[in-house]
Amino acid sequence: MATGARRRGRASVSLRAVRPKDGALATGDRPGCSLCGRPTYDPDKRETPWVRAVSGGKQVLICPACQVERPDWADGLDRCRACGETRLSAQLGGVVCRACGHTELAWNAGA
Repeated sequence: MATGARRRGRASVSLRAVRPKDGALATGDRPGCSLCGRPTYDPDKRETPWVRAVSGGKQVLICPACQVERPDWADGLDRCRACGETRLSAQLGGVVCRACGHTELAWNAGA
């Protein structure tokens, strides 16, 4: 007969660790700051949050330290063609401006 969980109409859940078949992620494959390479972390609630942006048509993260220490940190970010903002988000097949909603399907940085 089925397990107790199945008898009550619920599927059982496996608690085994999940490991990639091709090995663990290399350090370079983990998300981090696109300027300094610092690995991601959750900042304190009183700290500046990480910035999510787009550079060269790809999603990037900028750490709180680089935002403070590098006054020109936003210079290399892509800008929305409609409103000029840097609040862009890369999605499958394109880039969306989080400020005005403008969408570019095939993003060409700097064009």
